[in-house]
Amino acid sequence: MQRLVANKITNFLRVCIPVGLSVVLILFAVLPYGMPKSALAAPILALISVYYWSVFRPDLMPTSAAFLLGLLVDILSAGPPGLNALVFILVHWAASSQRRALAGKSFSVGWLGYFLIAAAAAVVTWAVACLFHTAILDYIPLLVSHAVGTAAYPLVAVLLSRVQTYTLPT
Repeated sequence: MQRLVANKITNFLRVCIPVGLSVVLILFAVLPYGMPKSALAAPILALISVYYWSVFRPDLMPTSAAFLLGLLVDILSAGPPGLNALVFILVHWAASSQRRALAGKSFSVGWLGYFLIAAAAAVVTWAVACLFHTAILDYIPLLVSHAVGTAAYPLVAVLLSRVQTYTLPT
């Protein structure tokens, strides 16, 4: 019985590392740097994190964590409520379902997987935001955001990989 409780506590603490790191990335992105639209990086960094953990350690990024991270981004970015939560759940599902095709392959394959899944997430984000605002919104900021996310993926993925290697052995 004590071993079962200890295992549950250990598993909870292991999940806290990826989720906590994702929260740090979100908070880092929403800090005011004096640059216009710098808070737009919050969904990007969180999306990279949800994708990475969903592919390489889905046991440490449950769907509920992806949902809560999305809600945090929604609250901090003052976007449509639930939009990022929905998108992060969809990214979690897509990345987890493509785990066999992505995990254990070259870095380029993982990057391409991120590019494709994030592109689909950008389209969903744009479509839901258009429905929310009942208007056709400009898609250029979303394209720029997707390009920045694709460019930032290697840096963030290396950071997450180091954390996984040193703190979360399989």
